[in-house]
Amino acid sequence: MRFIQEPEHRPAMGMGMGRGRGQGMMGGGMGHMGDKDHMVDMDTIHALFDNVKSIKRTVRKRPDGFESITESSDPKVATMLQGHVAAMKGRMDKGMWIRRGDPLFRALFDNADKITIEFKTTPKGIRVIEMSKDPYVIKLLHLHSEAVSGFVKDGPAGMAKMHPIPHPPKEATPQPKLKARR
Repeated sequence: MRFIQEPEHRPAMGMGMGRGRGQGMMGGGMGHMGDKDHMVDMDTIHALFDNVKSIKRTVRKRPDGFESITESSDPKVATMLQGHVAAMKGRMDKGMWIRRGDPLFRALFDNADKITIEFKTTPKGIRVIEMSKDPYVIKLLHLHSEAVSGFVKDGPAGMAKMHPIPHPPKEATPQPKLKARR
């Protein structure tokens, strides 16, 4: 099954149900270290945490990653879910990290070039497929699906949770050839 990426959607600053944190750390709307969308995206994330009671999420693990459907009967929350996924895919594509202090999210962004994200909006939210051909990255994707489901389950109490990751595989280093004994 192939999903088509829909156009990126970002609510305007101060729109939606965010916490209204203003113009960002640098003033003038530049946000996080020159990332003009960081505060908008964080506002959306906080608003989603504040509205988890209206969110339903189902996940199906796949051998190459996972497929999820995340929806809400509240049209505003459904729109935020759609915009959030589009924004996060855009961040992955551009290497513009978010939640860099969380080991799992750091590893996902560090391996973004090995991840394919496909999504399609639904009437109440969004269907997402995240996949990879790299076995280690597939483990990260499975952990990511669990982490997001945990965010939905825990709500604002889960915002500060860190997500440990397995050690990445060591790069195979060529072994010196041993001389044959006579």
